[in-house]
Amino acid sequence: MGKILETERLILRTWTYADDERLFEICSDAETMLHIGDRQPYESIEAAREFLNWAVPYQLKMGFCRWAVIEKQSGEIIGSCGFAFRDMEEVEIGYLFAREVWGKGFATEAARACLKYGFDKIGFETIIGLTDLDHEKSQNVLRKIGFRERGVVRNPDGNLDLVLEITNQDKTDS
Repeated sequence: MGKILETERLILRTWTYADDERLFEICSDAETMLHIGDRQPYESIEAAREFLNWAVPYQLKMGFCRWAVIEKQSGEIIGSCGFAFRDMEEVEIGYLFAREVWGKGFATEAARACLKYGFDKIGFETIIGLTDLDHEKSQNVLRKIGFRERGVVRNPDGNLDLVLEITNQDKTDS
């Protein structure tokens, strides 16, 4: 389906229902899902389809979503990165990547490109990122691209999350 943006090594595009098997493959890994959502790996392809049943219409309605991340070299979906409204109040950036590509800088590359797209093309003024308090790798990704700590909140599961945020300087300077 539609390409949203491209970096040196990645293409971010909208999800299609045909992506269900690869999404399931990535999200059925317990370590990959350790800090995502309810922290449970997908147990069936139906869980991947549930995500796609949210993502495809969300993209059409909102004009953004958590997009599929494709590694150019392999042509494979290696993860997801993009935006969603948190409680319909604040825009949150989120990402997850297949464990076999961890440590290669893909999360930072994708998140940096999404951030620029969110500010320049969509017009977001502020974007937040939430991480588990102990998820330093994800916090480092956000800090590398300019996010600053805002505070700690309790998520719906009762766990504490660190909130980081960044403001579009072009919007605040005018």
